[in-house]
Amino acid sequence: MKNAMPRTLDRLLASFLQCGTWAACALIGAGLFVGTKVLTAGVALFILLPVLRVVLMLAVFARRRDYLYVTIAATVLAVIAAGCVIGIRLGPLAG
Repeated sequence: MKNAMPRTLDRLLASFLQCGTWAACALIGAGLFVGTKVLTAGVALFILLPVLRVVLMLAVFARRRDYLYVTIAATVLAVIAAGCVIGIRLGPLAG
């Protein structure tokens, strides 16, 4: 069963990223005709896809009770969150 886990997770992540990429492309394409808010949503989705990937991995590992990888994924999310908070706080200083 352990050998099947990486293949299943790889396929799940590949499908998730493929659908997310198509959705982001569709939003950007629609945004060219509809307006900048839709276009911005597509760009934001492209930016969020890697973060959502880590969230998906965290959920899969938690469901499988693989606590080492849950801890790793949670740590990665904490680092991303800390980077966002620091970026928001220092944003006015950098400009």
